[in-house]
Amino acid sequence: MRMARAPQEHINCLMHWMKFNDELCTIDPTNKNEWKSFKSDWEGDEKFMGIIEHCEDTDKFSWEYYMDYYQKNISHIHMRIVFGYEVLVENVCDMELDYLDFNKELKKLMEDSKNTI
Repeated sequence: MRMARAPQEHINCLMHWMKFNDELCTIDPTNKNEWKSFKSDWEGDEKFMGIIEHCEDTDKFSWEYYMDYYQKNISHIHMRIVFGYEVLVENVCDMELDYLDFNKELKKLMEDSKNTI
C-alpha cells in the first residue's frame, strides 16, 4: 500500500498541540497561580489564544469549544500521522517484536544486496 508521507509541518503542528494539551490537562484552571503560569507560557502563541481566552472565564469554559478547535485544526493531521504510522508498521516492521525493526523479508533483501556489491 502506498500512502503520502505527512509533511514535517503537520508533525510539528501535532506535537505542538499535544504539548499544549498535556500542559492544559495537568493544571487546575481555578488555581490562579497554575493558570497564570500556564497562560504566560502560551499566550504568545496565537494558535491557542482562542482557547486561552475562552478558558479565562471558567464559568463559560466548555469542552465543546475545545474539541471544536481540535476537530477543525488538528484531527485530520492527527489521523493522517497515525494512519501513516500504521501503514508503515504493517508493511515494513516485524510484527513479532515489541520494538520497531524491519521484517525478516526486508532484512534478508538488505543482507543479500550487501553481499552482491
